[in-house]
Amino acid sequence: MSEFPKRVVYIEDDIQLRQLVRTALEEAEEDIVLVTCGSGEEFIARIRELQPELILLDMLMPDMNGPDIMEKLRGMPDATGVPFIFLTGKAKLVMTDHYKALGAIGVIHKPFDPIELPETIREMWATRFGAD
Repeated sequence: MSEFPKRVVYIEDDIQLRQLVRTALEEAEEDIVLVTCGSGEEFIARIRELQPELILLDMLMPDMNGPDIMEKLRGMPDATGVPFIFLTGKAKLVMTDHYKALGAIGVIHKPFDPIELPETIREMWATRFGAD
């Protein structure tokens, strides 16, 4: 595995956050292919086409929340084993442990520093998969 995933999908209903994450990651990682989805339903419909190496996932969205999306993905061959990181405004440590118990490789709390975001993701990725 590389030190940073190359195909990343960010699922977030807030268009400004999607743009902020896009700018932060594309400026830091020139080889990244970042696709954003505005809802869980859109992502589920496109999972086969997207083939993400990493999923960044908002916890609270109108159509489905993060755990609902992960539950749907568990039964889909195109998504088996794809790591994910939750992004959430619920910053309680107890919830972080709960999200990791759901299988997240990490949790990033909102608001986050966009300048530090790529390094935070890199560290979570490296902790889970090791660096080359």
